[in-house]
Amino acid sequence: MSNKANHNNFDDAFFSKVNIPYEKDKQTVWGVLENKISEQSPAKKVAFIKRRAITAIAAALLLLLGSSLIMRFYTRTILVPKGEHLNAQLPDGSVVKLNAESTLKYFPYWWRFSRDIEFSGEGYFDIEKGSELEVSSTKGKTIVLGTSFNIYSRNHQYEVTCLSGKVKVVSTSHEEVILTPDYHAELDENGNILVNKLDKPEATTQWINKMFKFSSEPLMQVIEEIERQYNIVIKTSGNLDYLYTGYFAKSMNPDQVLNLICKPFGLTFVKKSETEFMIFQK
Repeated sequence: MSNKANHNNFDDAFFSKVNIPYEKDKQTVWGVLENKISEQSPAKKVAFIKRRAITAIAAALLLLLGSSLIMRFYTRTILVPKGEHLNAQLPDGSVVKLNAESTLKYFPYWWRFSRDIEFSGEGYFDIEKGSELEVSSTKGKTIVLGTSFNIYSRNHQYEVTCLSGKVKVVSTSHEEVILTPDYHAELDENGNILVNKLDKPEATTQWINKMFKFSSEPLMQVIEEIERQYNIVIKTSGNLDYLYTGYFAKSMNPDQVLNLICKPFGLTFVKKSETEFMIFQK
């Protein structure tokens, strides 16, 4: 018998077992064919099932890994521009009141595992009790459980005032102290922590009520605060190496504030526009 005859006999034997109405669509036809082939080849069917299972498991693992990475590294950033204040609520209900030109970052989806915050600027923290919370800044970090405190972290300055509970302040040189209410810590240029008790600790948070008090502060630092609160630019000329003691309220306009701080030092200012001023010596 010829090969062609054998081939025809095989086709007749195979397709005689497959009863497929001609009006069925292509997808249905192939489905029936796959079933018939699987019935005749159990080993192929098992291999196919194994491949499907491995693919499903791999997809599930990738999905789990992707979700974990998103939870761990997704960051929420709160940026407060000049001229504004903002209240931020953390996932556990803790509240941070942010001064102008401040930035706060945290990981919302990872909060239940680790309460970590990156912070710069000035903020009043009212933290709910729970696991340890860490606030990291360029010059140092503050670690708490449940308490309220104020952090000032700008340029090369880092200051922490404890208002309630206890806070641990750690410098970049790994020096650390624990503060109780009314105590204030400040880091010097070498990373040493200087601690003192404040007679009026509430003065450190007067900025929340838009009152800004200074005690023997460099005049240039006071000018920077005025720029920050009013979102203006103040240019200076000459030597302004003075220390200023006094206060101003945000309810005052910039002209009034500049007149207030310039007068004691015999300085004058010129208003170039609504957002630009110049301070110089007479």
